[in-house]
Amino acid sequence: MPDSLYHHLKTLTELSGPVGREFLVQQYMETQFSLHTESVAFDRVGNLQAHFPGEGPKTIIAAHACEVGFVVKNITEDGFLQIAPNYKTRVPDTRILPFHEVTIFTDTYQSIDGVLTMDTGHVVDKESREKVPSLDTILVDIGATSREEAYSSHLHVGCPLTWKAQTRKLNIRIKGKSMDDRLGLAILIQLAAFLSKTSVTRDIFLASTVQEEIGVRGAHALASQQTFDEAYILEIIPTSQRNQALRLGQGPAIVYKDGSMHYHHPTIIKCRETAQNSNIPLQPAILERGITDGLGFFVNSASRTALLGCPTLYPHSPGETINSEDLSNLQHLMENILM
Repeated sequence: MPDSLYHHLKTLTELSGPVGREFLVQQYMETQFSLHTESVAFDRVGNLQAHFPGEGPKTIIAAHACEVGFVVKNITEDGFLQIAPNYKTRVPDTRILPFHEVTIFTDTYQSIDGVLTMDTGHVVDKESREKVPSLDTILVDIGATSREEAYSSHLHVGCPLTWKAQTRKLNIRIKGKSMDDRLGLAILIQLAAFLSKTSVTRDIFLASTVQEEIGVRGAHALASQQTFDEAYILEIIPTSQRNQALRLGQGPAIVYKDGSMHYHHPTIIKCRETAQNSNIPLQPAILERGITDGLGFFVNSASRTALLGCPTLYPHSPGETINSEDLSNLQHLMENILM
């Protein structure tokens, strides 16, 4: 795995970029894109694009900057934060929440540390211990002892929070928060460096989109402003420990359908042929649930759309896990697709 790819992945995943507050991530992407092209711009809703002009199909490669998390919905009299999810897809899996550290943002991006808490076995009855906790029973402890003390930290209803977790290597695997979808952004940075030195037969846009986790809002907005001939979406591809059809270390994946659409079959076939000709393993996959930015480009721009990504364990958790070779192979595959 190239050192630069891991560096960008670690840096990006350790940044906080909750839905609607992707500024720190987009700032990093702008800096990296600007090293490789002068054509870097934000649109009015916060999507970021880098343009590499050329002859041929107008092509966009997109990944999203936002990450799942929560927002403060109330501050109790004794200074605890009550929370609600900041994303659209299903209710949060409360089994994984208690006692993970979080970062809460103020309006000025000051970060406040907290921890997700609930009463434990010493002080609750047997029936409560055996239940999956409801979100209402999980509170964020920031060390405040009153509502007024929490307010004095500039916290209020609407402040977002994300996991606070370090990204680290576990042998050939990499674990951290927000692999969804910072792995896609890391590859975009690598592609920007590649495109600055390589002539390709396409007019290429690299896009870091916003508000994907609440219904691909950024991609919808971007595709309503511009029309693209083809769109490649880079994402995590969720899998499980027991899934024998999609496994870490067996190559990146290309998705035939997800919960919202079927991807463009001729483009899928071209991607698979490119992988085969390049000796890059590529796994076919379907996603029974969930949507991606692909929906925005398919619907609003009538783009020929493909979804590629890395098989990922433990999605939407602070321990999302990928295989480093899958990520490297995804980068090389995208480079070959663009040639």
